[in-house]
Amino acid sequence: MKKNLIGAIVLFAALVLTGCGNNSETADKKQKKEQENTEQADAKVKKPQLPNRLLIIVDPQVDFTTGSLATANGPAAMDYLANALKEGAWKNYGWIVVTQDEHPANHCSFVEQGGDFPPHCVQGTEGQKVYPALQQVLMDILSDIPNIHFMQKGTLPEKEEFSVFQNEQCGEKLRRTIEEFEHFEGIDICGIATDYCVYETTKDLIAFYPAKQVRIVTNCLAAVDESDTKLADLMKENGIQGIAF
Repeated sequence: MKKNLIGAIVLFAALVLTGCGNNSETADKKQKKEQENTEQADAKVKKPQLPNRLLIIVDPQVDFTTGSLATANGPAAMDYLANALKEGAWKNYGWIVVTQDEHPANHCSFVEQGGDFPPHCVQGTEGQKVYPALQQVLMDILSDIPNIHFMQKGTLPEKEEFSVFQNEQCGEKLRRTIEEFEHFEGIDICGIATDYCVYETTKDLIAFYPAKQVRIVTNCLAAVDESDTKLADLMKENGIQGIAF
C-alpha cells in the first residue's frame, strides 16, 4: 500500500513537471512569436514613406560621359549624382525615371546621315548603357524605391528626339503617369546635355505641367557648350527653381 502510494506520488510529480515543461515551452514560443511580430511591425513603421516627387535623369549614358560624344563635365556630374543618391538623396523621391537615347545605326542625327553628331548611343553598344557608377547605385536602391524606370527615345532612324516626351511610346507613358499622379509634390530634372536634351525635356514638361513645381538639379548637369544659356533663360522666364544635391 505504502509502495503504491509512493509510486502514485512520483508519477503525479512527473506528470506535473512534464506539464509545466510543455506550458513553459508553449509560452516561450508564444513570446518569441509575439516578439517577431513586434519586430516586423516596427520594421514596417520605420520604413520611410517616400515623397510623391519624381526625379528625371536625362541621358546619363556612356557615350555622353566617356564615349563618342563625351561632355567635359559629364563624368564628374554623374559621379556626383551617383554619390548623392547613394548617400540618401533617393529618399526625396517616390519615382525615378532615367531616359536614354537608343539610336539605330543609321539614325538621322549622325554625320553619315547628314546630321550634326558622330554616331552615339547606338542600340546594343556599350555607349548606349547608363554610366556604370550611376547604374550600380540605381540597382542598389531598387529595393527601397521600386519605381525606377528606364525610358528610351530616338529609336526611329528618321526622327530626332531630344526629349523623351517626343517619343510616341515612352513619352505618352510618362505623360500619362504624371497626369494621373496629380498629387506629385513636384518634378526635378538633371542629366546630360544641359543645352540639348535637358533643355528640351524641361521645355516639353512645362508645356503641360506647372513650371512652379519643376526644379533643376544644377550641380548634376553637363553641357556640350558650357556657355550656352538656353536652360538658364527658360528657368528664369518660367520661374523654375534651381537646387543642388
